[in-house]
Amino acid sequence: MVTKGGEEHGLIARFTNSVQFDDFKNMKPKQAEEMRKLKKEDAKLVKVRYHNSRGMHERLDKHYCRYAGDSIEKWHLIPGHVYEVPYGFVKEVNGMENMVRSGLVEVDGKPVKKDESPLEKDQVAEKLHYLYPAEFQGIAQ
Repeated sequence: MVTKGGEEHGLIARFTNSVQFDDFKNMKPKQAEEMRKLKKEDAKLVKVRYHNSRGMHERLDKHYCRYAGDSIEKWHLIPGHVYEVPYGFVKEVNGMENMVRSGLVEVDGKPVKKDESPLEKDQVAEKLHYLYPAEFQGIAQ
């Protein structure tokens, strides 16, 4: 897909993986069967809308390869657009957590705490990237 301004987005490229798929042969039979089911579930395509908490000018560039032997995909997502992506990709993006580390006084010039004292312990920061089901209308554009 290409925007009016010429920016390519969605699945940009697909590369072959030099690692061969081994059908989970080094796992116990029960675990291997669970992994095959999980791989099949992760490969299902779902329609999602990309949201970035920093605004419409931000982008997500991410490589995706969930299992050995899978091709390596390069994704470029623009907020507000709808994409058809593998479910495993959705789980990776929505599972990403940014951390604010202890001892910090400010992040990007903004104080971490109102009194400008250092942070006592690590905390999970605001979620930056999120993929919503395409039909979900709960986000203000």
